[in-house]
Amino acid sequence: MQEAKKFMIAFIICALTSACTTTSVLIPHEDATFSKAQKASLHIKKIVDQLDSPPTEKQLFLQAESFYQYRFSPPPKSSGKYLAEAASAITDFPGFQSLAGSLDMEDLRYRAPDSAVQLWETLLKEHPKTKLKPITLYQLGWAYRNVGAQGLPRSSPNEAFDELIQADSNLTKLAQEAKQQPYKTKEEAGFRSIIPGLGQIYLGETQSGYTRLGIAFASLVAIAVPAYNAFKGNHNSIASNAIGLGGLIALSFDFTDSYEDAIHGVVRWNEKIESDFKQRHPSAP
Repeated sequence: MQEAKKFMIAFIICALTSACTTTSVLIPHEDATFSKAQKASLHIKKIVDQLDSPPTEKQLFLQAESFYQYRFSPPPKSSGKYLAEAASAITDFPGFQSLAGSLDMEDLRYRAPDSAVQLWETLLKEHPKTKLKPITLYQLGWAYRNVGAQGLPRSSPNEAFDELIQADSNLTKLAQEAKQQPYKTKEEAGFRSIIPGLGQIYLGETQSGYTRLGIAFASLVAIAVPAYNAFKGNHNSIASNAIGLGGLIALSFDFTDSYEDAIHGVVRWNEKIESDFKQRHPSAP
């Protein structure tokens, strides 16, 4: 048994090595999402350059903006990631789950708002009287909708918008309207994803949600087969055990993929709302 397990791990490592070297993670030239984000960054830079602020403050703001506008169309998940997830489920080796995360470029892109918020909050803490404060608060109002990191100064995106509204700046009216725009949270999506599919339903992706929910139910039924046979006093056959193992692996895939997709879906949903808002207000930051 130990020799078989070692052979399986060695085989999976070889397959992962092959799979991970065939997929490029570079952003293609024709990526429309990336091009749109680049234009948005240039628009913000022009606004910031017009403000009479020290270069260090501008640099910190734009560094945060670069993280926030780190957007591109994620490439399809590589076979290496799926193999790593399968290896983790089969062998209980945590290194494979860690490897699966490192292969997920989509996760890298959707965690960028956390870095942006960290830098913008640092700017406000180190330079509380900066002339960039109104535009920083405005950007924070949008960015906080997409955060997943713990320990940040604000617990709600509306806190940044409210502070901006009370400051009575030239962005007050925009902040009042932006505050009214609906949004989703990673916290809620993650909580609902305890049951695969409910996170997708929360985001309005009902077809995907019910499909994932169906896979979870079918997997649980498969897992229950060996237990049911044992309860009835029947000897579990190789086929019965294989069905149970297959159900366990399928459930692990379904749960992991549904959770990750729901967390990423929150950012996609919020970015769509923000994009629509900016189309209605072309001069907005």
